[in-house]
Amino acid sequence: MFEGGSAERASSNRKRGSAHLKGTRALERLRDRIDLAVKELHRLREENTALRRELEAVHRGKDDSVDGTQVVFTESPDELRQKLEDYIALVNDIIETESNKAASEEAGS
Repeated sequence: MFEGGSAERASSNRKRGSAHLKGTRALERLRDRIDLAVKELHRLREENTALRRELEAVHRGKDDSVDGTQVVFTESPDELRQKLEDYIALVNDIIETESNKAASEEAGS
């Protein structure tokens, strides 16, 4: 009778050992996921700090990240807008011409 009980205990221990290994692996995966989450939070905090500094610099009227080159337009905003609209119209005309040309070539083929 003791022998049977011993076999049952051994079998039970093997089952618990297997469950223990699965539980350990699950805990290790959870720990790894938590480590990744902590690293990502740290990265996001650093990025947030850098963005906050940039925003503060913009609010102060200067941008520390600029390399010193400034863009100055001699035209008024309305003149710039008109030039931009003219360029857009030109590009649209070129695209339309090329599309029509391609379509007529396909039709002729």
